[in-house]
Amino acid sequence: MKKTVLLPAILVVLAITSFYASASSQSSEPNLLRIDIVGPNSVLEDTQNVFCVVAVYDDGSEIEVTADADVKVVSDECKVTNLGGIVETFKLKQPEKQFTIHASYRGLEAEKPVAIYCYKKKHCIK
Repeated sequence: MKKTVLLPAILVVLAITSFYASASSQSSEPNLLRIDIVGPNSVLEDTQNVFCVVAVYDDGSEIEVTADADVKVVSDECKVTNLGGIVETFKLKQPEKQFTIHASYRGLEAEKPVAIYCYKKKHCIK
């Protein structure tokens, strides 16, 4: 009789342990809240500047994900190089120009406006 009672009790304990282990492992993974583009708000012309994409999670953790993100700029004054982390600016024909960096990662998107300034304003003005 003891064998019959003991076996179901062990199975119940194993099932409960398995359920709680599964529930705790699922809840321990943080959820991705947003991505941010980190870098300067203004840069000089004809330079290379580093921008990073950072994933922000609901547990407060942050992970740099630039290499896995899709980073683009739409501008005639600059381009993205090297896995999306470096933005190279060109010589300007005017004193200042704006561009926006776009990043996407795991279905989330972020934008960062950046100003490009001339090193010497005299050569920028036609």
